[in-house]
Amino acid sequence: MWVKYLVSFCSTSIKMSRSPNPAKVLIREQVAARIAALTKDEIKRESEIVYNKIINHPYYKSASRIAIFMSTDQEINTMPIIAHIKARGASVFVPQYAGGKMKMLRLEAGDEDSMPLTRHGIAQHSKDIQREDASEKGLDLIIAPGVAFTKEGGRVGHGGGYYDKFLANLRPNPDTSPKVIAIAFKCQVFDEVPMNEMDQRIDGVIFADD
Repeated sequence: MWVKYLVSFCSTSIKMSRSPNPAKVLIREQVAARIAALTKDEIKRESEIVYNKIINHPYYKSASRIAIFMSTDQEINTMPIIAHIKARGASVFVPQYAGGKMKMLRLEAGDEDSMPLTRHGIAQHSKDIQREDASEKGLDLIIAPGVAFTKEGGRVGHGGGYYDKFLANLRPNPDTSPKVIAIAFKCQVFDEVPMNEMDQRIDGVIFADD
């Protein structure tokens, strides 16, 4: 009977430890509703403002190896930024999610047109394709996605912890760790967001604040 109780207790404890933070669940629901209310014209307008801000940002201008995400319809459009990175001769890397881990793989010519979609609707390299892994030579800048942000570097992600784990692995050496800037709609920026010891802070957020 004691063994059954112990197994039941451990199982319950594990489930409790993995329970989502209610404050994060709430802010994700709030942001989803706000983004859903945006018109296509507003999404286009804010994406253009963010594009102009990012390509003129000093972190971007000085970076030659840049990681960015493949956007969905509910995010700032990253395709013009990706095109700009390529046009200026810099290397661009995008996430590949597989086996509970995230890699940043180099985006080569034509990749955007042939990438399969994940079950979450995110375009990424297929598992059998060979591309340079950014970890081999490092990154100068990461342009990150997320759900909610603060101007001071707070970030709430989508709940998978992929970027937090990725950044944690890059940051033991401050001299070689990349700068991290998020891009977002204005409605994704808050005065404060819920964070814990596992959450990685970022170097800033670029959004349409006019």
